[in-house]
Amino acid sequence: MTQQSTIVADLLDTEVAVALERLGDRVSAIFRVGTQVHCVIEKTNVGTATLRLEGAGYDAEPLQVAVITPDGQVAPREGWPGTLFHSIHPVLDRPFACVQGTYEYHCLPCHMADRWDAHRGHLRLAELLSHLVKKARQ
Repeated sequence: MTQQSTIVADLLDTEVAVALERLGDRVSAIFRVGTQVHCVIEKTNVGTATLRLEGAGYDAEPLQVAVITPDGQVAPREGWPGTLFHSIHPVLDRPFACVQGTYEYHCLPCHMADRWDAHRGHLRLAELLSHLVKKARQ
């Protein structure tokens, strides 16, 4: 593991601990695998849903968010719970949630002026997951 990936892993571990404390029983699990954070949400309109937040560049870059299938692939539209699915991303060409603080949001052409640097100090993993979980349950 490189020094940079060790620093990112330590940062994500700290963020996961805070998120677990703040979200409590609204989620079944939050855990880190490498530079990814997985959040398991039960009892959604699609059953159990797993969010994958890729954080290889965190927090210099926002987290990339996707709902994933049991085999780790990005879920098709019908696999996204609640109101998380926005559309197919025009740049990334995959399903996405249009949520401020995500990579997908900040790289949308219509949101380019809303820079991640303006939010990164206060929009942390716990706040982002809280918003994502709320949308997943709508």
